[in-house]
Amino acid sequence: MYDVIRTFGADYILFDIIFLIIFLFLLIKFNKKISIFAFFIGGLGINLLVDWGIWLHTGIREIALPLNWDVFLFFLWFSLSYGVEYAYIFIMFQKKSDKLGWTALVFGGWLAIAFLSQFISINDSSIMTLRHMSSLRFIEIGILIIGYGLLFLLKYDWKKISYLFLIGFLIHFMMEFSLLISGIRPGSLLILIENSLIEFNMGIPFFYMFYDKYLKRKFE
Repeated sequence: MYDVIRTFGADYILFDIIFLIIFLFLLIKFNKKISIFAFFIGGLGINLLVDWGIWLHTGIREIALPLNWDVFLFFLWFSLSYGVEYAYIFIMFQKKSDKLGWTALVFGGWLAIAFLSQFISINDSSIMTLRHMSSLRFIEIGILIIGYGLLFLLKYDWKKISYLFLIGFLIHFMMEFSLLISGIRPGSLLILIENSLIEFNMGIPFFYMFYDKYLKRKFE
């Protein structure tokens, strides 16, 4: 097993906040109510709770911040940044949505953030985040198997299940690839593919069932 490490300058946060503002503006403009809901609930209700509330206090997550930085405020941004993933998948769940356009926006935005923070020096104060995977991987694989097993048991079409798996792979791959190719995340293509197959994908079946059975009837 291995550790997942990210090392970046403080100006990465600045560029990411600009992207988050643009992304939220477009969600509001195009009336993506479910995705706006997913952005905040996923980012703050899931990622902040797990990353800051559990992992940081149990030693699974470690961070190194510039002097006098507030740890909670850092995790507030860090979690909202991951909110893009949650918003994206609910856009992809919808039949009538510009899937290619939103994919290009998210992938292009993440690449721009990564490379702009490397090439434009605004604040190069170093930040490091580290996540120990040894105690988590088998749990993640178990959740993945249970989730997709439920989809089969509930008799969802295999084409739908394959599409959902592709979405889960794609959203994580896009983020991890932008970090890997810009030198922010050390690793290899093999590790990138492994993470993309499992990490966000394990939640996709549960998110889709919630969308299919409840959210689309209420909001669409």
